[in-house]
Amino acid sequence: MKAKSLLIILPACLLFLNLCLSPAAYGGRIDLVVDHGVEKDAEAQARAAVNGVTDFFQNTYGIGLERDIRIKFSCDKLNYRKAIQDWYGASEGQANFVAQNTAGVQQRGTLIVDLGDINSDYSKLFVLCHEMVHFYQAQESQDHHGSIGWMLEGSADALAAHILATVGVKGASGYKDRWIKYLKKAQAIPNLEYLHTHKGLMSACFTYGGFVTYRTSALAVMTLIEWRGYPALFVYFQALKNSSPEDAFYQAFGTKAADFEKQFRPF
Repeated sequence: MKAKSLLIILPACLLFLNLCLSPAAYGGRIDLVVDHGVEKDAEAQARAAVNGVTDFFQNTYGIGLERDIRIKFSCDKLNYRKAIQDWYGASEGQANFVAQNTAGVQQRGTLIVDLGDINSDYSKLFVLCHEMVHFYQAQESQDHHGSIGWMLEGSADALAAHILATVGVKGASGYKDRWIKYLKKAQAIPNLEYLHTHKGLMSACFTYGGFVTYRTSALAVMTLIEWRGYPALFVYFQALKNSSPEDAFYQAFGTKAADFEKQFRPF
């Protein structure tokens, strides 16, 4: 995507296009808010990605969206930062920090994605799909979804990559081979046990890098999917409603999380 002058984009971003996507198959509604400065190409691809996520869950596995969610496509970093302040009530300092360190953020049923400042079209859509998967995790687990850090973030990455490849997004195919190739070149890779807690996962991001940490998590989840299929992944999140993370993991995959973590190697 070619960068446009901020002077051209900024006035256009003061207006928004609101469109509600509410297919009859879904109980929840998606309220989509688009900055007028977002390029039409990027908007079309992002809308297709949103539909790809809902179709994956609803049409393939019968999991409908039950909660209303709101998504904003921002046209540049300035408006991304402003949206974080307006939508989440963040202070200027908090919004600056988040805007400089992320391309997408979600909280309490709302998601903001910066479509203007990510270099790759695939990266934009990956962030969007990753964060949308978190909505479904929260829905299916009744907000008890974050207990095992690598399962939470790894499944969001694995599903996002799979969905984008399925809908034919350019550059989306062959993601597993690319991830393994990247990890083989990394100086060090965290043990999966270290990523069990959210605190451990965040610490690993600082120590090993976010890409290495998240892709290690995603490859672990992909191993489980290849072993038991996507439905088992959903069983895990659904079981979290009434079970401990360890019991939910055993119900879904037939093994203890601790044993899997000790044995897992990304390649």
